[in-house]
Amino acid sequence: MVKKALFKSSFTAFWWKDPIFVGAVTFAVILHALILAIQFAMPEPSEAASKDIAITLRPSADKVQEADFLAQADQQGAGKFQEAHRMSSDMSVPMQDQTNGEQPNETLESMQQQRELKFEEKVLMTVLSWQKQAEEKQRKKALEELQSQFQAKAAMVASLEAQYLQRQQNFSRQQKIKTVDGIQAKQDASAAYLDKFRQKVELYGNRYYPEQAKQQRLSGEVRLMVALNSQGGIRAITLLESSGHPILDEAAKASVRKGAPFGRFDANMREISELRIIRTWRFDPAEAEFEVH
Repeated sequence: MVKKALFKSSFTAFWWKDPIFVGAVTFAVILHALILAIQFAMPEPSEAASKDIAITLRPSADKVQEADFLAQADQQGAGKFQEAHRMSSDMSVPMQDQTNGEQPNETLESMQQQRELKFEEKVLMTVLSWQKQAEEKQRKKALEELQSQFQAKAAMVASLEAQYLQRQQNFSRQQKIKTVDGIQAKQDASAAYLDKFRQKVELYGNRYYPEQAKQQRLSGEVRLMVALNSQGGIRAITLLESSGHPILDEAAKASVRKGAPFGRFDANMREISELRIIRTWRFDPAEAEFEVH
């Protein structure tokens, strides 16, 4: 044990001085380094391996054709089937490409045309509006002129009527024409004469009452104006209101004609040159007679 301890201590203190031991350790280190370098270094691919891989990954033309054929048969939408389908359409592929290329230009042209049309419509609407305003002004002006002419004519007619009435009144005063409407009072100058006129007209009217009016039992009222001269003769008979039956209208006029003349105006009517009597002839079919009111 003492020898082993001495040997270990001497070996431990002088191992590096032993050339054999140092050589062996150095050789072992180099050998392990080489082994490790050979084991973990990336191998360089050889030409043979590269060729094998290239050949393995490159498909043949027949297989590609078969794959395309299978894809066309299974999916109905790729490869030559699309080309055949596209060629069978009405428009060819170049035309489609050309159409697709020209579509933006056509869109711009259509937009420009629409803008031009809108502008033309606006111009047309403006022109029509101006024309309408001008026509409205002309129509309004023409209407104002017509109204002015109508007012002028109406004023002229009113003036003529006033002049006519004034002349008629003057003529009546000069001619001493008197118009009697309704029942006159007893103190009136023509009251007695009007009563004799009424009695005579009723006498001849009932005497010659129309037979056709009796048979048809016609009734009604006739309003007449009878103008008499100073000798009691008839100057005019005017129908003011009709009864609606020409037979009765004519019978009323006939009663006046048959009763004429009605005699000279009496002394109380010496200033009257013409007497105008307005009365109503009333026909009664029940009694077949008429009376004057």
